[in-house]
Amino acid sequence: MTLGFIFYYRFNYKFEKGATLLPVTVTHVENINYESVTFLATYIVPLACIDLDKDRSSLMLVTIIILIGWIYIKTNLFYTNPTLAIWGYHIYKVSTSNRTDITIIVRGKVAVGSSILLKNIDDKIYLAKL
Repeated sequence: MTLGFIFYYRFNYKFEKGATLLPVTVTHVENINYESVTFLATYIVPLACIDLDKDRSSLMLVTIIILIGWIYIKTNLFYTNPTLAIWGYHIYKVSTSNRTDITIIVRGKVAVGSSILLKNIDDKIYLAKL
């Protein structure tokens, strides 16, 4: 839990520190918050049914969690983490005047015409600030 709080405050600090690019205007918005629910339904709920009293089951749980994490990182789907939704972040696929189909993680609601500041996380994935 301590590591979780450390990462949370580190993430918040980096997010609140500001964006590195100039403000851009949103021309198209698609809300993709449903992907975190898909993550929960597909992976977490079945894992809750594992019997942790058996050594083999515990080993399988750890192996599956590591494998799922590795797959999500390799496929750039790490932004579907459900804890972002708990912390008040929203995930959108947006287009701007100079970028198309980028994924943004933002605290707050984004609409067409909104002006946002972007901070690059990964290829086509950005933290945004309203």
